[in-house]
Amino acid sequence: MISRRTLGRLAVSVATAAMLSLPHMPAQAEGSSTLTVATMWEALPLSMKPRRSRFFNESEILDTLVKLDFDMKLVPGLATSWERVSPNVWRFQLRDGVTFHDGSAFDAEAAKFSLERVIALLPYASDLLNIKEIRAVSGLELEIETNEPFTALPNQLTDAITVIYGKASFDENGEFVKPVGTGPWVFKEYQKQDRTTVVRNDDYWGEAPKLEEIVYRYIPDHNARALALETGEVDFVVHLLPSDVERMKADEKFEVYAEPSAGLYYGAFNAGENSVLHDPKIRQAVNLMVDREILVKGALDGIGKPAWTFFPPEFPWAAPELSAYSFNPEKAAGLLTEAGYAKDGTTWQKDGEPLSLRILSYSSRAEMATISETMAALLQQQGIATKLEMYTWEGMLDLVKQSDYDVSVVFWTPEMTGHPDLHLKSQFHSKAGLNYQNWANPEFDALVDKGRTLEEGPEALETYAKAQEILQTDAPIIPLVHKIYVAASSENVSGYKVHPSGFFYNFKAVSKQ
Repeated sequence: MISRRTLGRLAVSVATAAMLSLPHMPAQAEGSSTLTVATMWEALPLSMKPRRSRFFNESEILDTLVKLDFDMKLVPGLATSWERVSPNVWRFQLRDGVTFHDGSAFDAEAAKFSLERVIALLPYASDLLNIKEIRAVSGLELEIETNEPFTALPNQLTDAITVIYGKASFDENGEFVKPVGTGPWVFKEYQKQDRTTVVRNDDYWGEAPKLEEIVYRYIPDHNARALALETGEVDFVVHLLPSDVERMKADEKFEVYAEPSAGLYYGAFNAGENSVLHDPKIRQAVNLMVDREILVKGALDGIGKPAWTFFPPEFPWAAPELSAYSFNPEKAAGLLTEAGYAKDGTTWQKDGEPLSLRILSYSSRAEMATISETMAALLQQQGIATKLEMYTWEGMLDLVKQSDYDVSVVFWTPEMTGHPDLHLKSQFHSKAGLNYQNWANPEFDALVDKGRTLEEGPEALETYAKAQEILQTDAPIIPLVHKIYVAASSENVSGYKVHPSGFFYNFKAVSKQ
């Protein structure tokens, strides 16, 4: 049975760090302190592969060439400007006077080396960046030639997988050994299954952090993570359960941060022949049978937005004319009848067999269990039998890759780069490495292939709108909840602001009294 919880939203307005283009300023003495942060995920700083290297960008050990500001707009990172000089060529002017943590210089050759190493070691980066050749034109001028006209490249270069590594990050065989970057924080040490420590980079090219040190404590248990803040063991905690949020909000010793951010919880349907969801009518019916309003209130007590489409309405590329789903059990019943099912008492059946869905999910994310449980319960109320199984992320993914499932409930960040190419092509294109759903739609493939070649404007908007409509009507997924990012800190922490990407802590702007 799912418990009822409540959340009062407290938005905290704080001053953010100075713009990225500002020159280096020395750290202030009053910032000399350590911030201890409880995290849901282990940082794993000695590997490039887990979670697509997000910790390096989250913690700002390493920088990207291009960044996203708090309005999800492109702003300078290690590149101060960029322009498209021909249909397939982008030219980036790089920041002068920047050094890596080991003292070596950052320049065009260093950026070229890093991006080529990333593409060689992480196959996912190849399609993300669509690069044919990288050229160091001069000391601070970098050219990237893509395989085809590719307007999304600057946006893709904000992705955590594209952080710039110094050569000292790799051994003599070219294998990654530790993160050596240009960011405001320097990797200090890693204790497996316990903590990762970073220290202030006093030679940072931007405004130096106020804190001296940050310790990222790995506390995977959601209740234990909240308790660590309440007992003073840590100063800051991310990914809270709704029940913990309500309690902390009522206590003046804590600050609670709750803001809309990139992220969608959704059910990925197995459209293969071995799944009952091979029939698009059944996929559409399932979308109509789950009341997202009840799901958000029942599972999350309002910490989220009901999701009836893949992109939230606020996303700049979201198609306003999209035929959004709604809770409509009558229409769902009609679709199931067309698919050959009939209601036998309270259960939908066909040829004497009940309509049943095997639902997989994973427990490492704080809200995932209750979202999955609520979706399964709502489907049961509508006469569809469900069997929910919870795994680790790796355990669930193994079954998904074997097509041994009907629905897998997952989390994705559809605003992370501010451009639809990453999210539509890498997830749902028939040849995409992340498409484990056995879903293929040639028209959809053609649209997203075309979209990445188009300059931003009416044609690009129309192209992606058509792709979103196919995603909506052919229904390889069921959107569930657009995420509200929740964190909390002790009252002596100030300067924190939720970044809408959900993958950027910005602790360089934080101080601790």
